[in-house]
Amino acid sequence: MKEGYKIFNKGLINRYGMKFEENHIYKINLNGEELKYGNNGTGIHFAKRLEDCLRYYDGLNKEIDIAKVVSLGYTVEYSDEYYGYYDLYATDKILIKSKITREEIIKYGLDLSDIRVLRFIQGFKLNELEKELFKLKFNSPLVNKYIAYYQDKDEDVFKIDSKIKIKK
Repeated sequence: MKEGYKIFNKGLINRYGMKFEENHIYKINLNGEELKYGNNGTGIHFAKRLEDCLRYYDGLNKEIDIAKVVSLGYTVEYSDEYYGYYDLYATDKILIKSKITREEIIKYGLDLSDIRVLRFIQGFKLNELEKELFKLKFNSPLVNKYIAYYQDKDEDVFKIDSKIKIKK
């Protein structure tokens, strides 16, 4: 049994149009297929950490719901080979425990470590007050740049100034 998070379109609707409900268990019949994770996967997907879910759902441009979930069936783990730090799962039986509130999501983000908060900022749309809370909490030039780039769409924030001269 693994616990984690699952992201949905607004209304707890998955990307395939299926509506989910809180406090309900969902089971899929694999019909003899192997349980696997991925675009061609056969299971119900979720992630150990909320910020890992955001990599796979457009939380910057879409209204989303995030739920706490528990796998109750057979579960396979997938670690992204390129990034390595994403702990992702597929299961054949899942409990949608509860949808979490925006306040809970923001508190979660504010409690992250410096490196994990960058992944959160890349994937969850913050309002102006929330952006200021993150800037104050982390007091980090990199966090500020991530907010400018991902949240405010400032594409120049990571550009190198070509006017800088190197002394010989």
